[in-house]
Amino acid sequence: MNKQTDFWSRVFTFLPTATNAGESIDQKRLFEEIDFQIENGVHGVCIFGSTGGNGSFSDEEMKETTAAVAKHVAGRIPVIVGTGARTTTACISLSRHAQDVGCDGVMILPVSYWPLTEDEVLTHYERVSAAINLPICVYNNPWTTGVDMKPDFLARLTELDNINCIKESTGDLSRISAIRRLVGGDVTLIAGWESTSLQAFMAGATGWAPVCTNFAPKLALQFFDAATRARDAVLSRDLWDQLFPLCEFICAKSHIRVAHTGLEIAGRPVGPPRAPMKGLNADDRTKLSTILALLDTKAADTPRSAAAG
Repeated sequence: MNKQTDFWSRVFTFLPTATNAGESIDQKRLFEEIDFQIENGVHGVCIFGSTGGNGSFSDEEMKETTAAVAKHVAGRIPVIVGTGARTTTACISLSRHAQDVGCDGVMILPVSYWPLTEDEVLTHYERVSAAINLPICVYNNPWTTGVDMKPDFLARLTELDNINCIKESTGDLSRISAIRRLVGGDVTLIAGWESTSLQAFMAGATGWAPVCTNFAPKLALQFFDAATRARDAVLSRDLWDQLFPLCEFICAKSHIRVAHTGLEIAGRPVGPPRAPMKGLNADDRTKLSTILALLDTKAADTPRSAAAG
């Protein structure tokens, strides 16, 4: 079965989940951030991903907010939901709900207190895949899950009908090439480890789920177009050089803490992550302020990609 789809070959901003003082979800401010992304031309958004605090909110809170977001967006851009959960039953329930309220796809990582065997992970994805019709992106992020799905295993998962995307977030620069050679052109690969995005695109990734678009969406889109559509290696490198300090900092200091702290610095506060997590400490906040200020200064002189017109 040929499952090639262009659905995932775009930029999905990983949004932080706005909170009221680190506790209840602030839907109004989340809507404002979504509108900012739409106004700046980002192709889609992902809620309740790693940056969105997956695992920090109850299933009921996630469902309520997912439905509200789908209604607010009203088809203007695709909405992806992180539906990873500690049990298969909960993952199916969250995924079905996302489908029922009109979301466009789900991104699923294997979450468990106990280390999972390969057979357990396979059965988990089989059951979720059979329960929904939405496109599924398999999210490989061993830094948060403790489960590292190797290229040959990921290729097995893509034999399931609606698994047509892999977000590879190990930071291992060989993984994109290894996976692409196994799955051919039938599956979209998303560059997941932000600081290696340029290398991932050169190796064949055609989708992106970054955090940097929360701060520099237009520059990031120009880079994405140059790297994946115009295939202009020199322009891609020049644009990436401007984004790299921010993307490197995001990976070094954790996506969720940088997203919440950075938006406060940028004058678009979304509250802190849900307790017990906090924003960046004072020293790292100062470093991020400097990075964002330099990014703003350079953005005015950013060359435009051929694909951006």
